[in-house]
Formats: sequence, structure tokens, C-alpha cells
Amino acid sequence: MSWYVVYVWAGREREVAEALKARFAEEGLAEVLEQVVVPPEKIIEVVFSPEKHVSRRFYSGYILVKLQDGEGAFELLRNVEGVVGIMGDGKPRPLTEEEARKLLEQIAVEEIKPKPRYQFMPGDRVRITEGPFANFHGVVDEVKPDKGKVRVLVSIFGRETPVEIEFAHVQKI
Repeated sequence: MSWYVVYVWAGREREVAEALKARFAEEGLAEVLEQVVVPPEKIIEVVFSPEKHVSRRFYSGYILVKLQDGEGAFELLRNVEGVVGIMGDGKPRPLTEEEARKLLEQIAVEEIKPKPRYQFMPGDRVRITEGPFANFHGVVDEVKPDKGKVRVLVSIFGRETPVEIEFAHVQKI
């Protein structure tokens, strides 16, 4: 069994993956197709409202398939609606064990640790929505995308105090 990268219609990766499984089962070749992976990407969007989860494709238009090598399996794979092709120069080329391991690890990390997407810039006026400083207003002093946080200058007892807050707990005003 080897891993292959399959080109599919962008935005329809899940549908094609389900169609692949169904087609192999119909043909009595379910044991040939061991696994189908649709690489997801979870992004936390923080725009003008509290935290909002959106699921996007990690590699849009691609899925990973682990199957037994064999021309019959590739022919069946190519004939599933939504499949554009299989990676390789004319002949399907499997991923090396190292390539497959790295890709699957990267996908697993992306599922566990979503990437924040933010629209904060230094100087933006914000309101803190959660935590001990909830409902305080302040100005973004620094954006830390690697940590998923912003440093906000909040006025406490008439004095500007820097406070580090997660993207999801800050709202533009």
C-alpha cells in the first residue's frame, strides 16, 4: 500500500472522497482502498464579531489516497466523477514514506492547532470582550500573530497599562 496525491475538483474534496469510497465498495475492491484523507484547515476568523470558526481546505483541490498499487485501481480511481488526475508524469507516482509522514503530521497539527486570522493593526481602537478586562476599551499597541494575541493599551486609574489579550477576546470598535 502506498500514498498517492489525487487532483480533484476544488471545493468538492469531501464529496469526491465519499464517491471514491463508494465506488471502490461497489466494485468489490474496498480492501484495495485503505484510506482517503481530505486535508482540512481550520482558521479562527476574528473580524468584527466574537470568535467564529471556519473550515477551509489545507490543500484545495487535492486529497491523499492510500491504496494498493495496480492498474485496475488507478483506472477505477480516474473514472470517479470529480477526479482530475493522479500525481505523476503520466504514470502515478507514490509519495515516499517520508513525504507521506510529513504531510500527515502537518495535517494533524493543523487540525489540533487552528491558525488565527486577524484584522488588527497597531493604533486600532478595540473593546475587550472576555476576561478580567472585559468591557475595557483600549488601543492596539502590538500584534503577535505567532501567539494569537494583541497587546492593548488600557487606561487603568488614568494610566496606560499594556495588556496581552487573545484575538478572540478583542473586538474592533
